[in-house]
Amino acid sequence: MEFAELREAIEKVGLVDAHAHNIVALNSSFSFIKAFTEATGAAALSFAPHSLSFKRNVRETAELYGCENSLKGVEEYRRSAGLESTSLKCFEAARISAILIDDGLKLDKKHDIEWHKSLAPFVGRILRIETFAEEILDSEIPDGWTLDKFTEAFVRNLKSVADKIVGLKSIVAYRSGLEINTNVATKDAEEGLSEVLRGGNPTRIVNKSFIDYIFTLSLEVALSFDLPMQIHTGFGDKDLDLRLSNPLHLRMLLEDERFSKCRIVLLHASYPFSKEASYIASVYPQVYLDFGLAVPKLSVQGMISSVKELLELAPVKKVMFSTDGYAFPETYFLEST
Repeated sequence: MEFAELREAIEKVGLVDAHAHNIVALNSSFSFIKAFTEATGAAALSFAPHSLSFKRNVRETAELYGCENSLKGVEEYRRSAGLESTSLKCFEAARISAILIDDGLKLDKKHDIEWHKSLAPFVGRILRIETFAEEILDSEIPDGWTLDKFTEAFVRNLKSVADKIVGLKSIVAYRSGLEINTNVATKDAEEGLSEVLRGGNPTRIVNKSFIDYIFTLSLEVALSFDLPMQIHTGFGDKDLDLRLSNPLHLRMLLEDERFSKCRIVLLHASYPFSKEASYIASVYPQVYLDFGLAVPKLSVQGMISSVKELLELAPVKKVMFSTDGYAFPETYFLEST
């Protein structure tokens, strides 16, 4: 088969978007400029339009819409066309046949998973374990929370939704880093829970021992229900300590025989640790890779380099596609192209 024929055949295949997030309403307070950058804060955002990826992504979106090649032009088109129209246009161009949505990302005026079912033949839910745990601890119970009470409630509730989801997701990299201890002592977990509770509502779990304890409980449930665990690795928002998101820190988890059959998905090409992720996927049969976010947030050469690094050692069948689309349908389109 000639290259042109192969390309044509590939472009007709529907994409399975293995990791994405909810789309928000047009009147959401979440700024549209965030479709094109990971920067936050007025100062950093003022530089975003001068990056190669920003310029390319605005241009490709403007070409799709047939509007002025500028952020303002795209925004004006979105307002006049409406969310339903732009969403259908983006998803038709993206050729997405299935979306797996992590709905744990807090976004103003986000649409529920049901809303997205008009955009793809299949839409599944990925459950974010940290958000799930925080919602449990936000509920009032007689005599307050103890570790035993939390463990029972967390496991029971997680099992009750296990047949309604397609996978689990962890942002442990954001909260305490990827050096996960899968053998947290009961005393350390109890002290961690106490620290979390002292923070009051709404609950935010950042204590490392308690985060690792929750992660281990979740893996046990994932294993029993044959659910994959997606883990944020590599770059992200400003509140992420990039030094702690290198997947090499996962060695203790990956060496734990209890979880050797639990499928682990390293998200975002682990950028800038793509070579490390490739090595890990080549030596641990339970590890899979995903390159969402790296494409399209990097420059063209950056995207090519990152995906090439993933393929240096990792088996091709273990490298997966996702858009990491979020908030705006344009992010789904840009990743798929």
